[in-house]
Amino acid sequence: MGVHNNFHAPKDSWPAFSWYAIEFFIVMAVGVMAAASSMDYFHKLGFTQDMTNWIFWGVAGIPFPIYYMVIRPLLLKRPALKI
Repeated sequence: MGVHNNFHAPKDSWPAFSWYAIEFFIVMAVGVMAAASSMDYFHKLGFTQDMTNWIFWGVAGIPFPIYYMVIRPLLLKRPALKI
């Protein structure tokens, strides 16, 4: 029986794209938690339920540009989609 030289070991045992997905969901969780904690303030101001829905997702989206445009490029020094 001969030996076959066709063994393939992947570069990383964990897929690289999953780190970006984990990072995205952490930023999403921070945004949703910040938005949920600030909704009482907007209810006290007298906004309707429809307006607070828009405000909730607007506040939940604030961490994304802050993280991906400020924190990640300046502090972490690595591109978001390095191929």
